Amino acid sequence: MSIIGIDIGSTTIKIIEYKDKKIINSKISINRNAEEVLEDFLKSNNIDINNIEQIVLTGIGANQFKSNKYGIPMKTVKEFIAVSTGGLKLANKEEGLIVSIGTGTALVKASKQDVKHLGGTGVGAGTLMKLCKKLVNIEDFNDIVELSKKGDLSKIDIRICDRTEEKIDTLPPYLTLSNFGNLSEDATDADITLGILHMIFEVIAMMAVFATKNDINKEVILIGNIVTIPNIKTLLKQIENLHNITFIIPENPQFAVVIGAIESLTK
Repeated sequence: MSIIGIDIGSTTIKIIEYKDKKIINSKISINRNAEEVLEDFLKSNNIDINNIEQIVLTGIGANQFKSNKYGIPMKTVKEFIAVSTGGLKLANKEEGLIVSIGTGTALVKASKQDVKHLGGTGVGAGTLMKLCKKLVNIEDFNDIVELSKKGDLSKIDIRICDRTEEKIDTLPPYLTLSNFGNLSEDATDADITLGILHMIFEVIAMMAVFATKNDINKEVILIGNIVTIPNIKTLLKQIENLHNITFIIPENPQFAVVIGAIESLTK
C-alpha cells in the first residue's frame, strides 16, 4: 500500500506517491485545482486507488478537499510541522534552521522536540516567476533556469570592485552593493533573469545569516523547487565563506514539505 501526499501552495501543487519511505511517482503542477491534479496524477501513473492507504494534505490550500476522496482516509498536516519534519529528514539532521522557499519564504527553527516559526519574507519563487514574466516575458521555471545560465551580473549589480580597488575591512570585492544598481542599457534578458535570481537568493540567504547570528548551530537547510537551480551554489558558497555558516541542499528539496507531511504521521 502506498500513500499520496499533496502540498497545495499558493502557486504550485506538489504531489507524490510514497511507499517504503521512497518517492515512487511525483509531479509539480501549476493547476490551481488540487482535485484535478490528483485525478490526473493517478491516471497518468496508472495508480490503483485500491492500493492507496491514505491521502495526506499540507500547504495553504489543503482545505480544498472537503471530504475523503474516493473513500480513502485523508489527513491534513500543519505546514510548519511538514517543513520541519521534511527538512530534517532529507538533510539527515537532528536540528537546524530550515528555510522553505515557496511562493514566499519561511524560516523555521526545528529539532526533534520543538518547531518554531521565526518569520519569513514575501520574496521567493513567486517573486522570481512574476518578475521574469513582466521583465523578460518568461514564466516557465525551466526556461528561467536555462536563460539565467547565460547571464552576466556585471551588467546588473554594483559590486565593491566596481566602485573601488581599496580593501574595505574584511569585505570581499565581489560583495553586492546594490542589486540592479548597475542595470546596463545593453543588458540582455539573460542578464536580467540572473539578476532577479541573484537578488532573491541574496535576500533569503542573508535572512538566514541573521537568524543564526546568536545560534551555535550554523547549519541552514534549504528546501523548495527553486533551490534546485544549479547556479545559485556559487552565491551560497560566497555567503558561507563570509559568514561562517553552512547551507545544506538535500536530495529532492522540492518535495521536502510533502514528504514531511507524510513522515509526521507515520513516525
